[in-house]
Amino acid sequence: MSGSLGHCLVRVRQATVCLVFLVLLSPADAWAQGTSVLTLLSTDGRKLEIGDEVRGALSASDFVTSGDSYVEAWALEGRPGQEVSIDLISDDFDSYLYVVGPGLAETLTDDDSGGACHARINFTILDRGVFHVVASSTAWRQTGTYRLRVSEEPGPVAERSCGGVDGSDLTGLPTDGRRLTWLEPARGRLSGAEATIRDGQPVQAWALQALAGETATIRLESDDFDAYLFVYGPGMSEAMTDDDSGGGLNAELTVLFLETGTYTIGASALSAGSTGSYSLTVSEPIDMNDLSTGGRMLMRGSNARGMLTAADPVIDGKPVQAWAFEARAGDFVTVELMSDDFDSYLFIVGPGLAEPLSNDDGGEGLNSRLDVSFPADGLYRVVASSLGGATGVFTLSLR
Repeated sequence: MSGSLGHCLVRVRQATVCLVFLVLLSPADAWAQGTSVLTLLSTDGRKLEIGDEVRGALSASDFVTSGDSYVEAWALEGRPGQEVSIDLISDDFDSYLYVVGPGLAETLTDDDSGGACHARINFTILDRGVFHVVASSTAWRQTGTYRLRVSEEPGPVAERSCGGVDGSDLTGLPTDGRRLTWLEPARGRLSGAEATIRDGQPVQAWALQALAGETATIRLESDDFDAYLFVYGPGMSEAMTDDDSGGGLNAELTVLFLETGTYTIGASALSAGSTGSYSLTVSEPIDMNDLSTGGRMLMRGSNARGMLTAADPVIDGKPVQAWAFEARAGDFVTVELMSDDFDSYLFIVGPGLAEPLSNDDGGEGLNSRLDVSFPADGLYRVVASSLGGATGVFTLSLR
């Protein structure tokens, strides 16, 4: 029987338990007027006391909500006036926590207040009685182990976002003599014998020495697997990660190093079990103001045709091609980038512009358009690019 029935909690592989006139809603809106259906969940002898830290597990034998998430209930008793902090901690699923009981006008719920993907609820016990503390997850039928911690004062919050990686997991990996040097490509290979991190991703660690204030672009390329890049080191609260910003299935991160020291660069693959060769490079970020125009010039009132190719420079996962345009202060033009081959992305850089002007779909369809009043005399660069890293033919128009 489906777990989406509004008046039922379904126990997988066991009999369905129907709770007439009570509705268990999805995790985002999990209470009904009056008595919550969660109070009718059996705790099966699972008890909590303030000061406890207990272990449990969500599994296919648990009840399922209408949102198709497993739930497991614990009983908690306390005295009126007590401050209670409850943490639901799991490395196996994105935690979702419910508390229902005497004196509470509605079900208390939380997703990520404990940091990372951990849930936390703080409340004051107003009436005597038994509270139901219900462990669950945010996603469809996630399973795995968890911890419930009950205390009178909130503990520390995990210093990473949900889905983020604890930097200590990276710094604890051996580098085995693997050191990166600026501008010198390094080659490695995932063999399948590496340590894994988050969802079984294989990872091989490299050391990079950097100075405070330096900025580097770190690029991971592979023809054998979907590259995934980690960076962590001094002054960083959590690891930086990237999947496909290097174009195609390559990964790329631009990092401002906050402190002098050794940083850990994790060469990884998106999928567990991936193997193959890869290359890592560390270089200074490309500044669009320094892009070569290769003799390409744009004239007011004209159209120019070009082609993005795999040989063009890549910035933030986008191939870029620069065209020169001579302007005077106060000149006003409309620039359009049009292509039938890719979702166009347009940039303009030059004197008097502190940041690049950019546009995605300001033109018709997936074409880009910018209306520009130039702030100074000088040579500007009109940069043609694509949103998804695709290549192909394009037209630039100035009028």
